[in-house]
Amino acid sequence: MLTKAQIKHLQGLKLKKYRQNYTDFVIEGDKLITEALLGNVIPDLLIATPEWLKANAGTLPEYIQVAEADANEMAKISSLSTPSPVLALVKKQIPDLQRIHPETSWVIALDDIRDPGNLGTILRTADWFGIDAVVCSEDCVELYNPKVIQSTMGAIFRVQVVYTNLAQWITSKSVKAYAAVLDGEDIRHVHFGDAGVLVIGSESHGISPEVKAACQHQISIPGFGRADSLNASVAAAICMHQLRLHA
Repeated sequence: MLTKAQIKHLQGLKLKKYRQNYTDFVIEGDKLITEALLGNVIPDLLIATPEWLKANAGTLPEYIQVAEADANEMAKISSLSTPSPVLALVKKQIPDLQRIHPETSWVIALDDIRDPGNLGTILRTADWFGIDAVVCSEDCVELYNPKVIQSTMGAIFRVQVVYTNLAQWITSKSVKAYAAVLDGEDIRHVHFGDAGVLVIGSESHGISPEVKAACQHQISIPGFGRADSLNASVAAAICMHQLRLHA
């Protein structure tokens, strides 16, 4: 059974200021648990209802530490409106900007993305298009926000995410950097090549002047209706498709 100390810790991890002091975070639901195990990410602790443990008894590796929790306890520690019957504590990734190489592969850069769902969806989309690194400006939403984690659908275990001063990082790289803006070159006519940086800006303000100035190219998704902008994650998906289509 869960101890009071474990319950308190799990409840605390719902809060950003508490998460920042610890090296672990919570994943919830069968999908994320499965993706973690497939990615050789071993939970420090798996918590589940007796019913879930009974139904999955033959699928869990023996070395995983398991604790039972009843429905009331799961409701206390879950961040979901409808608590899952299973969640786990796993270690945070160790960010390393030196392991990200836009000289040899594509990297997505995110400037001031504040919506958790957008960040999670962009990571999931990057994973779909085989892009394994995302560099975020320091004012982007936190990677370990529960809504971000759920929205990644497991991509959090495959896509490296690093936070840094985005303008300085792009400037320090001798690579092509493309800023997605409203008045740039039609993305359908751009030959992207095999490597570089694709920058997506915030939902409300777009890309900051400093980051835009660090990019050599400005690109736009042509519109055919009357909407004045695209959701950041939708724009990112279209841009990623085009850079793979016109590599």
